[in-house]
Amino acid sequence: MNNLLSLFRYILFGDFGLFTLTPRYLFLILFPILVLLGFLSRLLPVLPFIRQSPGLNQLFYAITGLGCTTVALASLDSLERQDEKRRMTMILILLIPCSAQLTMTAAFAAMVTLRVFLVFLLLFFVFFALIYGAVCRFCPLNGRPCSTVSEQTSFRLRTALVSSVKESFRSVCETAPAFCAGTVFISTAAFFGLFRQIISLLGPVTKTFLGLPEEAAELLVLNLLKRDFGAASLLTFAEQGVFDGAQLITVVLMMLFSAPCFNSAILLIKQERLPYACLIWLGSLLLSLLIGKTVREILFICLFQFF
Repeated sequence: MNNLLSLFRYILFGDFGLFTLTPRYLFLILFPILVLLGFLSRLLPVLPFIRQSPGLNQLFYAITGLGCTTVALASLDSLERQDEKRRMTMILILLIPCSAQLTMTAAFAAMVTLRVFLVFLLLFFVFFALIYGAVCRFCPLNGRPCSTVSEQTSFRLRTALVSSVKESFRSVCETAPAFCAGTVFISTAAFFGLFRQIISLLGPVTKTFLGLPEEAAELLVLNLLKRDFGAASLLTFAEQGVFDGAQLITVVLMMLFSAPCFNSAILLIKQERLPYACLIWLGSLLLSLLIGKTVREILFICLFQFF
């Protein structure tokens, strides 16, 4: 009985609790940013230079992803064309680092030598270009993008703001059930130590397959739960000297090109059909492992003596 009460309390008030993380994220973070993005989605197509180049009105989705991938995914509802939405979904998940990942990269740059960081940048841009080319090839845009606002439509500040608030609130309410269900699952798994068991099972895999310390498994699992957790743990392990330069490059690249975190995965399931969402998630996870293995082999063969 005490265990059941403890579980119930953890589900409600734990790290991923229904009364702690969920309302704070949905209404204090997601809702106001969605209002702003909804307002911009009505403003940008009206601007002349945007209307003449319709593809430019999608640029702010990528910029938003630099702040939070989850919010950027939620804002894709304003896109009318499915091919545009699918391409932007793939780009946001596979390529655009969020603020936590950018902070992690900045801290990594401060910890390592200039030579190590330049090698990291070179590998990052190579993989970025390869993945972007693959996304454009397998998610083509059929025809010219259509503007979301007619040229004859005038922009009305008050109407646009009210519409943005209404649509954002509806989007948050539609997201809430899936987010709560995911929160209950994550909290239950964490309470019974499932993630700790996964980490213990993955430790030998990361050591033999990737040539990384077993602590790397904990980083990857935490990164899938919440980017902030993964970034903080990486800095802690780096300060303790767990990783050398080559291993740091490998781990940071894997975390940058990792599968979407818990919040983003919930939005992905909401926007896409479940089988396709699972395919994207698993594909991005396998891509992260493949990048880690490739980087480790490259560094071992070509640059190992420099670290």
